[in-house]
Amino acid sequence: MKSLFKKVCIVGVGLIGGSLGMAIRKRRLAKFVVGVVRRKRSAIEAVGKKAVDRATLDFKEGVSGASLVILAGPVSTILDHLKTLPKYLSRGAVVIDVGSSKTNIERVARKYLKKNVFVGCHPMAGSSKRGVTSSDASPDLFLGCTCFMTRKNSIIRKFWEAIGSKVSDRLNADQHDEWVAGPSYSVHVSACALLRNRSMRKLVRLKQTADNPSFRDAARLSKCDPALWADILLSNKYSLAHIRDFEASLSDFRKALVLKNRIKLEKLISEANTISRQLTHDVD
Repeated sequence: MKSLFKKVCIVGVGLIGGSLGMAIRKRRLAKFVVGVVRRKRSAIEAVGKKAVDRATLDFKEGVSGASLVILAGPVSTILDHLKTLPKYLSRGAVVIDVGSSKTNIERVARKYLKKNVFVGCHPMAGSSKRGVTSSDASPDLFLGCTCFMTRKNSIIRKFWEAIGSKVSDRLNADQHDEWVAGPSYSVHVSACALLRNRSMRKLVRLKQTADNPSFRDAARLSKCDPALWADILLSNKYSLAHIRDFEASLSDFRKALVLKNRIKLEKLISEANTISRQLTHDVD
């Protein structure tokens, strides 16, 4: 495939940024890929994993002359970078981010990137592992995943499709954040809450959980990175509202159990079944 960009700069070469670099290089979507990292060791690892052609600790050096800049750090870090970027960007350079929430990023981008094109992106890919040296870092990490774009842009759509993603550009930043806070954030918070409650700790000590498939699913989700997920939850204004809704729903189950109300319990489970069938198109 013909290169889409001359120089791509990836700011933050971790699991997502590193995998993007690998995907770009594998598919020859850019003539040169540079990574901006915070530590010399990270630079050595990024080059060693073939995620970038070159890595630097100098933000200005990495960004200068890039036709595409990818901001791949935590949301709070992306916000800081957006404020610094304009003085280093080339005319015509396109900037994208891969943060998990979009509203604050869009607001800051509109304020500071007035002379360049910005497209907010969120590829729904990743794992509980971190870093470019992780076993999950791969040029194929994005194959089949959905990538949200907060605005239409033909070149960025072509970029995501070239690395195997399915692109959705039907949601704006606010709609994206409301959507992702429900099925994604609430499930992760629920898993963390389950794993840290007293009864679960007792079962873990007694080694009575390993063979339970439901527990394994919750345990997998609860392995999410603490700093990253604290950043994600705090950056999305819908996080608290969805958690409150979940608390109310959980309270309905608790009340039905206290009253030993079988009919109410069946009704609550049936309501969940109905919604599940709507989501999965299950006709059974």
